[in-house]
Amino acid sequence: MSKFEARKKLLVAESEVYRELLKMELQTLKVYTTRTKRRLTSPTSYLPLVMSGLPFLTQFFGRRKARSSMSSLKRITSLLMLGWKTYQRFGGYSGRTKYPARTAEKTAAEEYLSKRL
Repeated sequence: MSKFEARKKLLVAESEVYRELLKMELQTLKVYTTRTKRRLTSPTSYLPLVMSGLPFLTQFFGRRKARSSMSSLKRITSLLMLGWKTYQRFGGYSGRTKYPARTAEKTAAEEYLSKRL
């Protein structure tokens, strides 16, 4: 077998590996798209935003009454807790990930070719 035929076989095997990887990536993208659609169309996903808006709405449209320092402390604490819960729920969308990316020792193509040859 000539050097060119061997190189051609390697390139064909490598392209097959990348084709399969692309199929897997597209399937993963479809799964994440479906999951994101479900999250965004669910009414519970907007609940933290609605709950955080309620104190502002009651401040503008509610009756004016004398507030004690304890009630303002209670409102601030509840807003902080609501903000923390919202951050826990939507914090993953800000670009930071919870888990660091794994680094593979071998690429999938190299692993496939080593098994194949």
